[in-house]
Amino acid sequence: MKRLVSGLVGALAVMCVALSPAAGNQGDNDELPIGLTQEEMTRLNEIGITHISTAPPPGPLRACAEWERSQGVIIRWPLGISVALIAEMSRDIVVTTIVGSESQRTQAISAYTAGGVTMAHTEFVIAPTNSYWTRDYGPWFIFDGLDQLAIVDHIYNRPRPDDDQIPGRLGLFWGMSVYGMDLVHTGGNHMTDGLGRSMSTDLVYDENPGLAAYQVDSIMLAYLGNDYIVLDDVESGGIHHIDCWAKLLNPATILVKDVAAGDPAHNPLDARAAYLSQLTSPWGRPYSVIRVFCPSGAAYTNSLILNNKVFVPTFGSSSDTTALRVYREAMPGYQVLGFSGSWLDDDAIHCRAKGMPDRGLLYIRHTPLATTGDTLNGYPVAVRIRTYSGEPLISDSLKLFYRGKSGQYQSLPLLPTAVPDSFQGFIPAQTAGTEISYYLKAADNSGRVETDPLIGQAWAYSFYINRPPDVTSPDTFTLAAGTHFDYFPQYSDSDDSVISLGYSGYPEWLTVQNDTLTGTIPDTTAVFTLVVHVSDPYSTTQQEVTFVIYRCGDADGVQAINVADAVYLVNYVFKGGSAPEPIEAGDANCDGTVNLADAVYLVNYVFKGGPEPCCP
Repeated sequence: MKRLVSGLVGALAVMCVALSPAAGNQGDNDELPIGLTQEEMTRLNEIGITHISTAPPPGPLRACAEWERSQGVIIRWPLGISVALIAEMSRDIVVTTIVGSESQRTQAISAYTAGGVTMAHTEFVIAPTNSYWTRDYGPWFIFDGLDQLAIVDHIYNRPRPDDDQIPGRLGLFWGMSVYGMDLVHTGGNHMTDGLGRSMSTDLVYDENPGLAAYQVDSIMLAYLGNDYIVLDDVESGGIHHIDCWAKLLNPATILVKDVAAGDPAHNPLDARAAYLSQLTSPWGRPYSVIRVFCPSGAAYTNSLILNNKVFVPTFGSSSDTTALRVYREAMPGYQVLGFSGSWLDDDAIHCRAKGMPDRGLLYIRHTPLATTGDTLNGYPVAVRIRTYSGEPLISDSLKLFYRGKSGQYQSLPLLPTAVPDSFQGFIPAQTAGTEISYYLKAADNSGRVETDPLIGQAWAYSFYINRPPDVTSPDTFTLAAGTHFDYFPQYSDSDDSVISLGYSGYPEWLTVQNDTLTGTIPDTTAVFTLVVHVSDPYSTTQQEVTFVIYRCGDADGVQAINVADAVYLVNYVFKGGSAPEPIEAGDANCDGTVNLADAVYLVNYVFKGGPEPCCP
């Protein structure tokens, strides 16, 4: 289908970059660049001329995330990656190599055999190509409403008709349905979390000038089942793909490029990282953003996740060690492997290889538990399990494994619920301050055994039983009538720094200002109570506080100050009578004690015009 994209000239002009031959390449070294050549800039009207559009796939749809179980990886010959990298990939999965002819196939087999590739894990598709950017022009994978792995074919954003036809050719080779969406796009500018969300830079809007933003978003929803987050690009040059500066490591963790302070992209990248950290992930919590420093020319975010391995580009600099460490700390349990090559600052392993999900995927879906303040009830773990192989689950294999911060994992059964494919387990109630780690496991009759997270125990989910705040101030206060009053409780919280305060049941003469109760105490004796609420994000502690209002010198508490109060004090001091309540009411002279001097003070006040009783 012919697609006019003349409106892209300005947006794509910066993409005319040169490309050096890849280390370890076989065959010709006249590869096209990842960007557009000057000659291609004159043929933008040819973008999509061979593309076949179709109706959207039957739903519900689920686009596959990169960290899900893969059965293969797609590359192209002549190569853009080293044979050593292919050999490592082939240890675990099938390497599908697109070759242009039988002679190229023979060349590839010879090089693979010599380079230690596991040949039993290779297959070859004979089809012409223009370049080795299989990420950019290759298929996008979904599970459709028929529970079948299918291909979504976008319009490749280059006038490279052979590349643009590869998704269809692979679909034919694998016997998979291919759904053509009428949208100019590129694989390097798309990442998905497997839970209904895609992310791209606004290059996708620039490349589709005939469509409004909402129309682009609607196409993504119709063909992938995904809501769409489109971000302004943060780099002035390069190809403007999101994988040049960001990578999803799991549904709630994003790796974001960091650069030197003098780099023009430094502030935009910092701002973008801060913005992403405020977005709510599909797990219902803000994204965790991890930064990886990328000196000029180093594209560490352009890595590839294939099952339990992460293939990271290395550049022969001291920053390689730091980048690999960042990955290992961010993805515990994964085997993080560095590979050198002809990488550029906007092109590396991720651009040149494309993973293929397991067609018979045993899929476990779970939203991890969050911190809770509940110490009384068990913690329900809700799970969805789909067997795309069509084989039934093995019921006694469905397990929930959990442990405290230390100790051995214990297993609990995952039991079916009334909802199809849904299961639930219960972690017993725990005491405050406990951190729980847990993971899930399932098997089906196809022979597949899967854990969630995929890496299992090493990167297990975790949640924390919150310690509630503790109100440390007294629960009873005495107040002198007619004076100004401020109340702000004292509290402590060992595991939270964000605390909110609230009050209920307080009298009308008090108001709340900046979390403080404030007002002028009425000139009368009284007793009142209020409730203070001290909350962290997970728990609330309440304390009932009693306030006793007294009038200075009103020792007998009958609301009048007269000689009876002096008599009351004499009886208290010399005859064992009842004490003033509160005791401060009898301290008429404010010397901090209640004695005969206070009775004399009151007599002087009542009969001789002496000073009024004061308040301590």
